[in-house]
Amino acid sequence: MSSRTFVDRAALAVGRQLANPSGSGGFLLAVMMRVFNRRPTRALIEALDIRPGHHVLDIGCGDGMALSAVPQTTWRYGVDQSETMLSIARHRLNRDLKAGRVRLRHGDMLALPFGANAFDRILASNVLYFCTDIPALVQECRRVARPDASLGIYVTSARSMAKWPFAGPRTHRHFSREQLEAELEAAGVMQGEREIRHLALPGEMEGLIALVRLVS
Repeated sequence: MSSRTFVDRAALAVGRQLANPSGSGGFLLAVMMRVFNRRPTRALIEALDIRPGHHVLDIGCGDGMALSAVPQTTWRYGVDQSETMLSIARHRLNRDLKAGRVRLRHGDMLALPFGANAFDRILASNVLYFCTDIPALVQECRRVARPDASLGIYVTSARSMAKWPFAGPRTHRHFSREQLEAELEAAGVMQGEREIRHLALPGEMEGLIALVRLVS
């Protein structure tokens, strides 16, 4: 096997793990991504203006980092398709789980395991890369949203993602600002119902934060 082929296969394996972490590789990735995602997570939470008493859902909650950063005065819920990530989240959030302030569910972002009129704020950080139908995801968020609810989305920009061999098109969707705008438009999110902000990251990287007012 050539060195190029080995690198390509390794990058593909990492990309697949990021899409659905499992086993020891998933645990290792959780540690690595926790460091990189700290700043985007804090920025997204701040942008959502989460208030005491809000019911907050984190779609693709991973290892529970975002839920641990959300104000403790809220009711917090997480859903993820990876049992590996959920096991890490359960350990991290053990005290709040026992107190009933956090609930974690295994599930699909396109079929959220929650009823209607449930959440005031919804986070979708680093999940759109793996979403096959963004309009369907937004519709699911509308279904579980309360009046005046907001959805906060974070993605690393396509320009920055292009620098990462493990985040290629075989495993990740890429989004420029224009592409993210187009997906939200296709989901029926009108211009006055959305706002997209740029987030400067270390190493000349860039992220995009989209705030969506969820109107049924």
